[in-house]
Amino acid sequence: MLMTSKDLGTETGAGAGSVMGTTGSSARSPKQEEKWQKRECALLDITQAIIDEVGYAHFNMDALVRASDVSKGTVYNHFTSKEDCLAALCCRGMEELKDMFLRAQAFDGTNREKALAIHYAYRLHLKLHPALSMALVTARTAAFAEKTSPQRAARMRDNDATLFGIAFQVIEAAVAAGDLEITSDLNATVITFLTWSTSYGINMLEDTGFEHTISELLDQQNIALIGANVLMDGIGMKPLSKDWDYGASWQRIAEEVFPEENKKVLL
Repeated sequence: MLMTSKDLGTETGAGAGSVMGTTGSSARSPKQEEKWQKRECALLDITQAIIDEVGYAHFNMDALVRASDVSKGTVYNHFTSKEDCLAALCCRGMEELKDMFLRAQAFDGTNREKALAIHYAYRLHLKLHPALSMALVTARTAAFAEKTSPQRAARMRDNDATLFGIAFQVIEAAVAAGDLEITSDLNATVITFLTWSTSYGINMLEDTGFEHTISELLDQQNIALIGANVLMDGIGMKPLSKDWDYGASWQRIAEEVFPEENKKVLL
């Protein structure tokens, strides 16, 4: 995927983007800011394409410079390092996931079905963007964070808090409706974390962490739905799976909440 300097709205000569540093948005006019954001979006599109083609481990800034056909200085004005570039891509992915979480939260169903819709959203996002999902794991490590700009790191933290907050609201609504009882050890924050980590762990391990024969056996089951039901039955979130057809709920979520995304992947 090759984009020219004209496509990216920048010059490739010396000093290009000298006003537009990664932290200098306040120094840019509205027109410059619009141009800056358009160029950064295009650079992230290229980054995503490279990662989809060669994988996260083989991505580097030189590859981005070659594919974008702009100067190295321009690219580094946007991203201070490979890690900062990937953090920006992760932020984009997290913001896409935020939209999916909000749609899941708005699903016309019980509180437990809304929680299930968030499990569904997580699985769907990973299936749509497997390389990006792996990058998100690395992006949370200390070594990665040290090479990320403070502004980008803060944005990632904000996105994490927003995603957690949406899932937390679903659990709080279940508690308020009497669908879930909490204790001092198993409060809404703990339950939200367990819901999120269980969903993420199941999906990541199923796709990347098992020997081939085991993966084939898992493919015969809707392991994401099973895992969600085991967790939510275990914490006593009603209606329990013995009293409700959550397989039908899963299908309804696919058709009513994420119809366009489900045309691209099969869950």
